[in-house]
Amino acid sequence: NTFAYMLQGYDKEWYYTDNQRTVSYSNLPAGTYRFLVKAANSDGKWNEKPTELEITVLPVWYKTWWAVLMFIAAFIAVTIFIFRYFWMRKSMQAELQMERVDKERQKEVNEMKLRFFINISHELRTPLTLILAPVQEMMDKVSDRWLHKQLEHVQKNTNRLLHLVNQLMDYRRAELGVFNLKVRRNPIHKVIEKDFLFYDRLAQRKRIAYNLSSEVEGKEILCDPNYLELIVNNLLSNAFKYTDEGKSITVVLRETGKELLLQVRDTGNGIPIDKQAKIFERFYQADNEHMGSGIGLSLVQRLVDLHHGRIELESREGEGSAFSIYLPTEETAYRPEEIATRTNAIGEQQVYTTNNQDMYIVDTEDEKEVIKEETAESNGTRKEKILIVEDNLDIRRYLSDELGKSYHISEAGNGEEALALMKEQEADLILTDVMMPVMDGLQLCKQIKQNLRTCHIPIIILSAKADLKEQLEGLQVGADDYIPKPFSMAVITTKIRNLFRTRYRAIEHYSNSLEVEPEKVALNVMDEELLKKAVAIVEKHMDDVEFSTDDFAREICMSRSNLHLKLKALTGDTTNDFIRKIRFNRACKLLKEERYTVAEISAMVGFNTPAYFSTSFKKYFGCLPSEYIKTNKQ
Repeated sequence: NTFAYMLQGYDKEWYYTDNQRTVSYSNLPAGTYRFLVKAANSDGKWNEKPTELEITVLPVWYKTWWAVLMFIAAFIAVTIFIFRYFWMRKSMQAELQMERVDKERQKEVNEMKLRFFINISHELRTPLTLILAPVQEMMDKVSDRWLHKQLEHVQKNTNRLLHLVNQLMDYRRAELGVFNLKVRRNPIHKVIEKDFLFYDRLAQRKRIAYNLSSEVEGKEILCDPNYLELIVNNLLSNAFKYTDEGKSITVVLRETGKELLLQVRDTGNGIPIDKQAKIFERFYQADNEHMGSGIGLSLVQRLVDLHHGRIELESREGEGSAFSIYLPTEETAYRPEEIATRTNAIGEQQVYTTNNQDMYIVDTEDEKEVIKEETAESNGTRKEKILIVEDNLDIRRYLSDELGKSYHISEAGNGEEALALMKEQEADLILTDVMMPVMDGLQLCKQIKQNLRTCHIPIIILSAKADLKEQLEGLQVGADDYIPKPFSMAVITTKIRNLFRTRYRAIEHYSNSLEVEPEKVALNVMDEELLKKAVAIVEKHMDDVEFSTDDFAREICMSRSNLHLKLKALTGDTTNDFIRKIRFNRACKLLKEERYTVAEISAMVGFNTPAYFSTSFKKYFGCLPSEYIKTNKQ
């Protein structure tokens, strides 16, 4: 028999064979094939329908559709990753370049600013000196007590300004390397003790425990005494500034190995951990409640670096701070030109600080003394402060001249100037126009009434817009009154007088009452919320003997000075009086109940001893607690 075969889909023709019964195909492409076989007998007759076998050849795994799809996706991902990598790298390089350029520009600008400040400071020294000298002469000749007090204020603040100017010049000198170090052996104990004793009277006045612990008496140690004096003055001035009454300041002096340790340790306010890294930066201050320039500690670090030493800070907020300075005491630590010889010690004129030691005492005065002075003045004849905000110079001068006969007047040309002015000084009432450049009267009114610190200040709007709609708009943003132009001066003065009279009567009524009722005392929602929160805080700490005005301010999230001014404006009471009123109110209720003894009640309302409670109660009510109980029974 003869056979013929063909693999349909691969072969293009039939293949004939006589004796071959097997066929082999290799490396067939993937796909579906049909293998056809037909046969012929010895007569050569072929069957018409061949026998079929369907064969499916599967593709290799990397040629499957899902593999191809995966390869395409991987290729796209790799392409994107490479593109993104180079794009991000280029962007980062551009950012770094921009940051470098910006940093250099910023550094240049800062240098220009500093140079400007130094130049201005240098120019200021001459006029400041010419102010101080005549003021001193006037103080020596003036006998009027009030005038003498005003001159004292001028002298004190001029000295503070001169101290700041001198500090700027000292800092610049240290930065430029004008300070030339000349170390020699000195009786270091006497050097430090002299500066230590200079602050002794200040410590007594502020009732601060002030101690010097020295282990180097009689020893001579290598140092530059003049720069060491500058370091000590800055550290002690800083310590006294941030240490309150009843706390302590200790100066430690001893040798540790080959170094001299000078440590100034206090139990004052301390420095928050997040601010300790920046404390030695120039112009940086840990808080804004104390007066200062932020130069002192930066200058100290410069001088310590000049001595090839190091400075370390240990501080905890509320517990105090310790500044430890380590200075090398061996000659090998200093360069030959930094060691003073007998020849250059006599022949060379050294450049040291421009500051007098008295200036550091002036700089330690803080806001407490200012508040006490303000409180003392407020007990006398009160003269209210009115801020006039008007862009028209003629109207502003007219209002200022007329109202200045009865009130203290401040002036501003627009709302923005007024807000800036109010950050520097107080105002009891604001008289403002509506139409002004930069910031109009309505925006000013809105900002003042939405600020917790200023929302109690009454505002009178003066405007040429006399329509009812305009007046309503002004009253809706919080204005207390609206006076259309042209106005009558008599109407303005009468309305101002009535506003003050109403406020003082409310404060007087509050002062004569033991109850603290925020809804009756406050004139707006923000003040009412503040008073409610204040009452709640005092009541929470009712039995806490250690509860102070600082704790009060911290819990109510305000500075102590702002809390004092706010409570004074709303209730007429200082912060201490406000706390005492609430405590005595609780004490009276407890005395009326007759369930507790006087000793128990004194502890319940936060007094140390029953005797102190009885004395304070008598000062407040005019009678002892026992007499109050008898009177209540009758």
